[in-house]
Amino acid sequence: MQTWHRAILSLAVILGVIALLPGAIYLIGLAKVNSRPVPADPADYTAESIAEAWTGCQESMPLAVEAMSPWNFAGKFLFGDPLEVGPGERAAWRIASAHNVARPVGGGLWWHTSGASLGIWITQHWSAEQIGATLARDNLCK
Repeated sequence: MQTWHRAILSLAVILGVIALLPGAIYLIGLAKVNSRPVPADPADYTAESIAEAWTGCQESMPLAVEAMSPWNFAGKFLFGDPLEVGPGERAAWRIASAHNVARPVGGGLWWHTSGASLGIWITQHWSAEQIGATLARDNLCK
């Protein structure tokens, strides 16, 4: 194999590993979480109480959640503004944070990694109404 072939192959392998890294960190962080939170049933809460909990978390109305992925989460830190949040991110983080506080996962690095992973998981698997009802049930945003 010629030298430039090896260089291209090495570069491709390095780029592949870098591309897979956010997904691997997400899976490792999710594996560290002790169980998954259970969403509240939105039918058990009034629309007003859900909206109050939603806005209490500094989320804007109407209720909406944008599913995050490990790659857009990592991209925000590398190429965007890490303080800019999408719809439902703050609320999902509150639920993930409260879940991890009640079920410790280890030191600071693991806590943040598992919390970010769980926040991503919540935005992918829960509706905005379920997130809002869980905020109201657990009184997370006052």
